[in-house]
Amino acid sequence: MRCLIWGLGASGKSALELLKSKGYEVMAGDDAEGDKIEDFINEVDLIVVSPGIPPSHKLFKLAKEKEIPIIGELELAYRFFNGKIIAITGTDGKSTTTRLTYNIFKKYFKEVEEGGNIGRPFSYIVKKNSNCIAVLEVSSFQAKTIVNFKPDIAVFTNFSEDHLDWHESLEDYLESKYRLFKNQSKKDIAVLNKNFKEVEQTPTRARKIFFNDKRYAHFEKGYIYIDGKKFINTENLKIIGRHNIDNIMASVLTALSFGIPEDIIREEVYKFEGLPFRLSFVKEYRGVRIYNDSKATTINALMSALKTFPDRRVILIAGGILKSYDAEKASPLISKKLKLGLVYGKSKSLLYDSWKNHADIKMVSNLEEAVKVAIKSARKGDIILFSPACSSFDMFSNYIERGKAFNEIVSRFTSGDPSPS
Repeated sequence: MRCLIWGLGASGKSALELLKSKGYEVMAGDDAEGDKIEDFINEVDLIVVSPGIPPSHKLFKLAKEKEIPIIGELELAYRFFNGKIIAITGTDGKSTTTRLTYNIFKKYFKEVEEGGNIGRPFSYIVKKNSNCIAVLEVSSFQAKTIVNFKPDIAVFTNFSEDHLDWHESLEDYLESKYRLFKNQSKKDIAVLNKNFKEVEQTPTRARKIFFNDKRYAHFEKGYIYIDGKKFINTENLKIIGRHNIDNIMASVLTALSFGIPEDIIREEVYKFEGLPFRLSFVKEYRGVRIYNDSKATTINALMSALKTFPDRRVILIAGGILKSYDAEKASPLISKKLKLGLVYGKSKSLLYDSWKNHADIKMVSNLEEAVKVAIKSARKGDIILFSPACSSFDMFSNYIERGKAFNEIVSRFTSGDPSPS
């Protein structure tokens, strides 16, 4: 069989190495390198696409015309895998849930690997150890091309509008998420968020267990309950936010379903500090606490962050490129939580128009000016929250670069206790 890898980012390169190690004849191309799919299409029997290749790419049409099957890197790796799979998807929270789940499993089992949309591609893991437990974050891009991939436990954290620049519709986005569950059998488990109708109704043959459901896992008065019994005291957590309680419940149910002892689960939950740029505490400056939530690229993620903090004390910095025109739905929280809002970037006018009647909102030229104004405006007891609600691509290459820039600017303005001028 002659295989073509299209897209040579991390997943494409890993798929290439995996196929070569199995003795396959492999070719590779990448639009960024000036390669043309027409030069390859007549020479191959299978195409493996990287997650970033959208369904609108002409290779999908050409492959269909020539009846050449297309799969993704996740599906490819699965065909050479013999271990157990924990797969985690959702609009928000999947990276945090994946990392916490990995930490818990790693504490109890010897051969556990983390990857997928976070860290190492699944192909890399399979080439390294095809018999391990793989804890995988799965994006809608990856799930879109699933054919036979079947997780032993699949987790769906939540669902809201996102990635409509890649998916043809909201329905297509949801259907891509559902594909993660479609091959599960009655022996498998689906861990689902009861608070989202789309998630609760996930079609699958797997046994469904729910968080935010008193039968399985729920949060009440400072405690996470499992099967009706107190399990986690949330006052002892190192991560904050009601959304993170959901992430923890998903991880706990997954670990318990795999037979991991309760004391090990609690130990890992209590020491978990979260991932960078996800409602991360930066520093306290003159009685003002500063948080970096650069990973918040959607309005829903912003709303989750706002719910964490006291009313009328938040100085919000938001901006970039809105993924969807739903900023208005955050208005009740904007009205309730904000002392001041600072918006910047390509979508700053849209954010301003959506929120100007609900709080004191100002447009600024860039992130540096936003931080400067925020620090000058803040008083003891206030919260400076950088939660962009937008993608970063107008000014930064990704949320990580943006998050690092925010931390650097904050450090520059607060070092030695100077006042920004």
